[in-house]
Amino acid sequence: MSEEFVDLSGLEALLQSQEEGIELDILNEQGTPIGLKIRIVGPDSDRMQKAMRDVAAEFAKAAAERESLGETPSDDTDARMIAILSKATVSWSPNPKIGGNVVPFTEENVRNLYSKFRIIREQIELRAVRRSSFTPSSSAGSAS
Repeated sequence: MSEEFVDLSGLEALLQSQEEGIELDILNEQGTPIGLKIRIVGPDSDRMQKAMRDVAAEFAKAAAERESLGETPSDDTDARMIAILSKATVSWSPNPKIGGNVVPFTEENVRNLYSKFRIIREQIELRAVRRSSFTPSSSAGSAS
């Protein structure tokens, strides 16, 4: 009697790839790499899952405080995504220069970069939310 089974090693490899993250070449509006590479983890990674929990808690706390003050929130959908992506970003290289100042990698600086440059944030978001971005055949390359 032979036993049938389903081999889940492909899914296991996908999880590992998401934990390691992928490095994306950031492109300008013409689709040309600008020289900045950003590494982000995948949607199923521990880091991304923690980022989503932390941001949900952060925004829930802020909403509770606003309600008690009677303030109305502006559209915070972008702010939530920026916060999650900032926590899920592992590194960048080289350090970018903005307004003549070199900007070292920190979560706060990543958040500021994604807030200021929507073109960068959208490239990161596009790849970070898709599991297919982390399959071995698609894990390298540009963020187009």
